Amino acid sequence: MRRKDFLFENKEYIYSMLNSIEFGVMALPDDDVPYAVPVSFCYKDNKIYFHGAMGGRKYEILKNNPKVSFTASKIYSYIPSSFLNGKMIPTQFFFSIYIEGEFETINDINNRKNILYELVRKYEPNNNNISIDDKMFDYAQHNMLIGVIKIHHITAKAKFGQNMPDEEIKIIINDLKDMAYDIDIETIDMINKLRK
Repeated sequence: MRRKDFLFENKEYIYSMLNSIEFGVMALPDDDVPYAVPVSFCYKDNKIYFHGAMGGRKYEILKNNPKVSFTASKIYSYIPSSFLNGKMIPTQFFFSIYIEGEFETINDINNRKNILYELVRKYEPNNNNISIDDKMFDYAQHNMLIGVIKIHHITAKAKFGQNMPDEEIKIIINDLKDMAYDIDIETIDMINKLRK
């Protein structure tokens, strides 16, 4: 990564972020033009799990070349030109994760059910009625792609003004407090975590 001041190395936090970010993008080598496709996913035990159709461009590429890259990002506050008393060069604060790995198909029925269960749990964390024995997970027996990206390399970038002086960050925090949307409060929390 070119900007070492934005490099984020806390692996446990990176893993927890992977299970809070809703979508990722899988990039696949396809002749002269790489193919990038958004996917819903979950993370567990150094692997990215996803599902899809047993057909189409993504499936055909993965069958022939299992090498993939994957990225997932969470967007935080946009920092507009009106900040810093109108002197701010506009920028976007964000957290992003980049992964390189290798795709495999999951064929074992119990593993397939468990992965579908983990996916639903990620997207419905407050639903206490979900059980692995629910009929919906019998869908794992059907002709669908349930795959894993085995992670070989992972890095994260957190851009929250680490390259800015403390005096300017204090003003930006006050500007964010004035806006006071939920994402602005989350952004302030991230700024403070990264300046400790």
